[in-house]
Amino acid sequence: MSGLSSILSGPYLLAPTTTSITVTWETSLPIDAIVSVWDNEQRNNMKVDVKCERGTPWKDNPEGICMYRAVLNQLNPNTIYIYKIILESGEIREGTFKTLSEDPDEIRIFTLSDSHLFKISKEFTNAVLEKRPDFIIHSGDISLATGYQKDDYAANWFHKGADFLKEIPAIYAFGNHDISPYYDDFFMHAQKSVFQTDQTGHNVSFNYGNTHFMFLDSNPWGLFEMNAVNSGLPIDEVTKNNIAITLQWLTDDLKSVVAQNATWRILVLHHPYTDDFTNKHIVPIAEKHNVNLVIAGHLHYYIKNISINPAVGAKTIYISQGSAQDHEAQLDYGKEDERILPNFPEVVAEGKSNYGYISIKKDALVFKSYGFEKGTTNSKFVDEVILVKENSPIVVSDITLKADSKQGIVVIECCVKNEGRGLSDVVLTIEDNDRKFIQNLFGAKGKERVVVLNPGEVKKVRTEYVILEAGRHNIKVGDVTEVIDVLLPEPIGFENLAVNVGQGKASNVIFTTVEMTNYKESNISTNVDLHVNDRIVVTQKVELQPFEKKKLDFTYQSPKGGTYKIRIGNLACKEVAVEGTLKGIPIVKDLSGNGNHGLLRGAPNLVVDGDRIAVSLDHDEDYIEVPDSKTLHVEDGYTGIVWASLNRLATREEMGHNPLMVKGISTGWGATYLLRMCVERSGNLKWGTCHGITEYSWQGGKVNVGEWIQYTSAFDKKSGGTSYCNNQKVAETPGIKLDEPLRNWEGLPLFIGYSYIGHIIKEIGRPKYFTHLPAKINQARFYKRKLTQEENQYIYEHPYEIGPGSSDLVAWLDFRHMETRGIHKTEWRRPAIFHPSYKTEKKLWNFTTLTTDVTISGLASLMAVVEVSDDGENVKESKRIILQSGIQKIDISDLPKAQYIRIVTEMNSSITLDGTFIPELNEYTICATTDGIITRMTWGTRSDWEKGDFEGAIGFEPLNRTKEFEEYTDVIHG
Repeated sequence: MSGLSSILSGPYLLAPTTTSITVTWETSLPIDAIVSVWDNEQRNNMKVDVKCERGTPWKDNPEGICMYRAVLNQLNPNTIYIYKIILESGEIREGTFKTLSEDPDEIRIFTLSDSHLFKISKEFTNAVLEKRPDFIIHSGDISLATGYQKDDYAANWFHKGADFLKEIPAIYAFGNHDISPYYDDFFMHAQKSVFQTDQTGHNVSFNYGNTHFMFLDSNPWGLFEMNAVNSGLPIDEVTKNNIAITLQWLTDDLKSVVAQNATWRILVLHHPYTDDFTNKHIVPIAEKHNVNLVIAGHLHYYIKNISINPAVGAKTIYISQGSAQDHEAQLDYGKEDERILPNFPEVVAEGKSNYGYISIKKDALVFKSYGFEKGTTNSKFVDEVILVKENSPIVVSDITLKADSKQGIVVIECCVKNEGRGLSDVVLTIEDNDRKFIQNLFGAKGKERVVVLNPGEVKKVRTEYVILEAGRHNIKVGDVTEVIDVLLPEPIGFENLAVNVGQGKASNVIFTTVEMTNYKESNISTNVDLHVNDRIVVTQKVELQPFEKKKLDFTYQSPKGGTYKIRIGNLACKEVAVEGTLKGIPIVKDLSGNGNHGLLRGAPNLVVDGDRIAVSLDHDEDYIEVPDSKTLHVEDGYTGIVWASLNRLATREEMGHNPLMVKGISTGWGATYLLRMCVERSGNLKWGTCHGITEYSWQGGKVNVGEWIQYTSAFDKKSGGTSYCNNQKVAETPGIKLDEPLRNWEGLPLFIGYSYIGHIIKEIGRPKYFTHLPAKINQARFYKRKLTQEENQYIYEHPYEIGPGSSDLVAWLDFRHMETRGIHKTEWRRPAIFHPSYKTEKKLWNFTTLTTDVTISGLASLMAVVEVSDDGENVKESKRIILQSGIQKIDISDLPKAQYIRIVTEMNSSITLDGTFIPELNEYTICATTDGIITRMTWGTRSDWEKGDFEGAIGFEPLNRTKEFEEYTDVIHG
């Protein structure tokens, strides 16, 4: 059997030091091997017998994968060696390496991240072998989907990087796609055996020359804590413990003598500065202990920033490397008066890059970023960071001060020049009556950002200094002084205006909060007005003690749906949308019998393609929504099937992860879905499920645009995930623990062609972005268990039969079966409430007019039946009205007098080859009179409509599903 064994991956080099290195490879079956090593002058020859070390089980090796780790010790520093691996079968592999220098004049390192499919491998290999760095830093995400798909490592990183991996050692940090024991087998086992490490074995550090290096596994917070918070779940004890271990180890390591005595300190991890949890956990430690350079990845963007703390500034530089997957090379320094990222004024550059090159000498550290443009072989320079040990002085000149005594604002403009050798940030010292204030943010109000200068660079900057105390102020910047007499400030001030709309029965209520401050030294009593659409609607009396800040709450019940402008005091208006339009919503009938009908959203075209009846989801608003029900909740597994023909792939300007089928609040990131079936911009397919706080995804298969394919994703806890295109298996992944609960995301729909994407933003309760699938959809099914390949094949061959597994089929949408008629009945409403005795006296009303506001297009139609009653139960008489698009005032005075009135609305939508046309009802208003009294009744908000009854294809279009909230930052890769 041993004669059949061959090398699957490798050789590749790990854990380099001045006197040792580890040569590693994997074989298909156990076999004896010898490694011979010698230097260029044929000295120091050695032979090492290497035995198989069983790793984690895999489908071809249930006893464990066959790993070989030849630890070569007692080598000479700064020496080139040649090695040869000889398997007992006769297979031979050769390579070379160079040991690290004891006291290098220059340290040279290549860095990369998120290599995934590694499409730049040829260009990167050429660059590495030309420069021959001391080692390579990989900051995570080697696997394409999940580290549990072991074959991904061989197909991409090991195979495509074989020529440089056998000659240049690499050091690795865990990425979120790398989570699995195979990553430990391939990389961490050797690293933790040689470098300083903690009890997890995932965090290592070492010194090389004058530099201290630290490599962290950031997944405990960047993945698992994020998943928990994003999913609304508590953080489990294992995650808490791993975070505590890592943070304590990093703190202790940075306090160590070897770290503090090093000239430079470099920290490598996967999740970058802009990750909320890295920012919370790592940034304070890194800046307190003088880390010079933090290298990360994850975003597939190049992002450079400095510390927001002016006392640190450019002494700590954060680099988020771009992706090493695709050819990319571009850079944007942004506008001087606008932030690159809204929530991060400290970000100074953004772009795309493929790799970095670090050169470290005695007194300077230089990081250069490069990329490859498609069709070219040479590297393209993207950006540069130069760090030196001494401070790089900023010289300030041409200072002007312009003062506004009424507002107490001093506008400062000046030229700044970096006259040092390294990157430096701009910090102005402002003296106000001998008190000093530091300013490190410049630009337009609300968009201020830090400013950095490369050596010799000159910029003009602008900032505002606000004086809060009345009286005379001597303002000094540099050698320029301005005297300003500040008048008494406004007695009150407002800030932090927030506006939200209620849910359910309160969906027509606008909730407004604002913070109010008393700037006077005495009590104040005043009225505060809430302006809605430039009209005062609520006034609140407020009393404040001297210098007291108070939060004020206002509520306003909107009379109808639409957009409202909200304002308090001198603050800028905020707009908010109130749901109010009643619409026709075509229904795709559920043939499973479980009532899980699909709601057809947007205006998709009907498509007839042979025997297929389909809808084409061409626009962002086009998708199918299956409201949640208990029958859609699963315990051990599921199967999702979608028959689709993609119209196109997403462009670079659009969000990726285009969803075939998703159940959950987001298709990423976090444990935010029960299942996902997604298409990447490249056409590659991503699948996944979530259990507990774990996102468990896998990758495989590729779409062919314009081709009808049955996409199937099947999963259960025991056997894992299996995905198919038609009946061809394209991806699979192992099972999970049987006691792990699957995330059903109760209350959230099953979507076909639509999903949110990104981190869940607490303030809005959803991710910032959405993603859409431009495709024709012919059928969709959802089962409460995993179908076998044979069952999937039968369904593929007999798509219009119910097929096997019918008892577990809980949703079956076929576009040959749709409903387009919907009925809404308002509640019986009395125009006014009088003394109860009037019920006996039968006080009657004369209903005079019905005013309607409707929108009707195409072949859609809308009919209203106005009914009157004396008891709120039995119809006394009715009037049928065919409504026209626009605003109509209709005479209904021919109806008999009555106590009660209601309106029955029939909506008929139209689904055609040219699109879907639906009627929209914005508002009904009825005018009624009795004994000289005139009153009006209005239905115009969702809250109004929901007091009535619904039947069939009628409902509401959810607000903001295709809105992107630009005021929030969520840097994600797609």
